[in-house]
Amino acid sequence: MTHVKQTIWKPNMRLSGFVLLIAFANLALFQKPLLAFVFSVSSFPDATGWLQLASVQIVQLCLFMGVLFLVSALSLRVMKLLVVLLFVVNAAALYFMLSYSIEIDRSMIANVLNTDTGEASGLWHWSILPYLAGFGALPALFVWRVVLSAPKRSLRLFAGVASFGLLIAWLFATSTTWLWFDQHASRMGSKVLPWSYVINTARYYNKRYLDEREPILSPPATFAEERPDKKQVVVLVIGEAARAENFGLYGYGRETNTFTKETSLFALPLGQSCATNTIGSTACILTHEGSKASSHTLAEPLPSYLTRQGIETIYRSNNSGPPPVKTTVQERAGEISLECTEEDCPKGDAALNWRLAERIEQSKAQRIFVTLHQTGSHGPAYFSKYPQDFARFTPECKTVQVAKCTHEELVNAYDNSILYTDYLLADLIKQLESLDAETVLIYVSDHGQSLGEGGYYLHGLPNSVAPKEQRDVPFLVWMSDSFASSRGLTAASVLPPQSFPHDFPFHSVMGAFGMTSDIYKPEFDIFHLTP
Repeated sequence: MTHVKQTIWKPNMRLSGFVLLIAFANLALFQKPLLAFVFSVSSFPDATGWLQLASVQIVQLCLFMGVLFLVSALSLRVMKLLVVLLFVVNAAALYFMLSYSIEIDRSMIANVLNTDTGEASGLWHWSILPYLAGFGALPALFVWRVVLSAPKRSLRLFAGVASFGLLIAWLFATSTTWLWFDQHASRMGSKVLPWSYVINTARYYNKRYLDEREPILSPPATFAEERPDKKQVVVLVIGEAARAENFGLYGYGRETNTFTKETSLFALPLGQSCATNTIGSTACILTHEGSKASSHTLAEPLPSYLTRQGIETIYRSNNSGPPPVKTTVQERAGEISLECTEEDCPKGDAALNWRLAERIEQSKAQRIFVTLHQTGSHGPAYFSKYPQDFARFTPECKTVQVAKCTHEELVNAYDNSILYTDYLLADLIKQLESLDAETVLIYVSDHGQSLGEGGYYLHGLPNSVAPKEQRDVPFLVWMSDSFASSRGLTAASVLPPQSFPHDFPFHSVMGAFGMTSDIYKPEFDIFHLTP
């Protein structure tokens, strides 16, 4: 009886059999997203397709076996711990890949690692538990309980090297598939578990290291007026996951811009974001490089640059992802809410607006730049991005399992979040109108959002395959009468023939303050584009 219990609870296995079992289990449990893509782009069921499919499997097997054998040469316990960790993370990754059709590339890893607890909590749902239990915990329990008999370390090391040798031999023997692999490498690489998140996490931290380098300071600027007669105030609102398609200002069939309808807020021609993730897009928006900026650019961000030029800068954020900035004041939405002593204190994006006009009035500075970074329409919990008073479009999708909602319910919830953003913009305009100052409001979204079109949800797809829903973004502008008249501007006079949404903000803000420098590009300054 004791022997039976020992066999059940602590099975014995040879290391070679264990490694082979784990490698095949990884293929059996976590390949669905990868196989779906491979079948869609391969020549299957032709002979070439069979070879492509076989290559995908053998490459994964050899790679996984090679890594496990090499780690086992270091320590069997460490190898088992690694397998346990990978299976649990694989289970969670599979859930999100199947539920939201996401791809785990570097930008998605950046989104995950830079998502705050509020955003992260909106992604979790009890339906992830069967994945964690069935694909993660149960295999992990077996792995941890198994008793391994292993050869000498030198033989384990040799087995690892041999596995990689077999991988190289197979690749050369099937060199006819190289072009196919090269063509689809980025898409397949974002679907291969566990390598999609292992490799892209390493790539993310390498990028982060590059980002932490000191920025390249931009050349000094000169001002058209040494000290303006009136205060000059520019507010840049960076939206989140707001796609232009659902804005009434761009011809949407619904009134999602009800609150700004009576204002002079106007839309610039439709254009595309430079990236489908927050980090990449904010790098474009906040640097003079615009759409040519890489996500790890060393160019000095706009708030830092303006601070060095003597402009008071206020940075309020309810999001994550911007490059490091040096400003006069930096505030998180939660911190602003704590300052409030009113009975009904604003929360979330509304906190970014709280008493902004009062803060500007109290400032002794003549030039003030404000950045408000919203959480906007960040999914999948769209229903949590607006108060229920703004649930104009019903029925709403009230779960993070967006694929289980009808398309109508999902769009309704998303449109309500856009409507709430419009309300906040109208509130900002009302506050700016109350100031005795020349004021400008610029709104641009970091990227768009997929709502199930083509089977995609959320955002983060590579630009090469990202649908227009993830890249077409709104670019809106409002000018006070005093600002417009002092410069002889009208809405028509600042409309360029075409828009590159993330190229314009930096240079338009410079133009609004009457600044010029060697980095200033007048072709991207909407206030310079007069007839």
